[in-house]
Amino acid sequence: MAKTPAGDGRVFCTDEAVVVLMIIAAIDIGTNTVLYSLFSAGGKTGLKELHFERHTPRIGTRLAGGKRSRISEESYLRLRRILKKNIAHARKNGAQYILIAATNPFRLATNGRAVRKRLQSDVQCPIEIVSPAREAYLSHLGAAGRLDSDLPALVIDLGGGSTEFIVYRGERRLLFHSLPEGAVSLTERFDSGKRIDFASFPIYEKYLARYDRKLKGIKPYASAGVVLVGGTSSALALLKDGRFVNLPKGLSLTRDNIDRFTMLWADASLTERRRLLDTDRQRAEVIFAGTFWLKYLYKMLGLKKATATPRGLRHGLVLDFLKRG
Repeated sequence: MAKTPAGDGRVFCTDEAVVVLMIIAAIDIGTNTVLYSLFSAGGKTGLKELHFERHTPRIGTRLAGGKRSRISEESYLRLRRILKKNIAHARKNGAQYILIAATNPFRLATNGRAVRKRLQSDVQCPIEIVSPAREAYLSHLGAAGRLDSDLPALVIDLGGGSTEFIVYRGERRLLFHSLPEGAVSLTERFDSGKRIDFASFPIYEKYLARYDRKLKGIKPYASAGVVLVGGTSSALALLKDGRFVNLPKGLSLTRDNIDRFTMLWADASLTERRRLLDTDRQRAEVIFAGTFWLKYLYKMLGLKKATATPRGLRHGLVLDFLKRG
């Protein structure tokens, strides 16, 4: 679990006056992680993250590719414990609204809707199972960081069980593709949670080549720049520069950076990966697969660099809520 300092956030001092702000909590339930943020919003301050936590319950483990995949009772209990803790923190710190989005594992699991219903009853908060298209919209809005932004870049949201490719011009969606591949699904397919033989790289590439046709269609949209969202890119950016979470414009990850990280993870034991990842140690098992997938995307999209941002779906949840009033 990683945290940033919490503040009460209910007032914000400016040179002109004291502006009372709305406090909103947002929770993103993904395949590998649960991300929780507490925001202050409104007035002249925009959206400010007051507190952040990352948990790794891996509720989507072994869901990819299965026709009768289910969220296990053990995963449910881990998730319920995390949500209750986050919701209690949000209420203690004055949150007027708590927004919760469930993504790929709830869409894939045959018991996803039943688990959502039970979970809502247990934690006493509504939970939205977002469609791939809505997830893409929220991730793009979160990456843009403002309601009035016209971000021309291609946004790539690399998650645990899927990867979304999104381009918007204002309210108009120009591109949306969702590929059923991510850091967790690839790790499970190739058992890459340990030291990797470099000679096996072509095996990964041969498997990923099934997406070449779609990636060739996406490539023209990458010419205006690419913004990376998700746990893999954030972990790499934080390793490159420890100030990453406080960089409003994000951090550039070059193709050379990605190549070097791929070799680093392949040559490192699980213990060494955990040490290098420090505050995100639970990502150690899936970091190689996520990085290799990024390496392949850079190659197929002809990228020399892309910008990693710490913002994401939870930021988009709040911005969309404010937009709808």
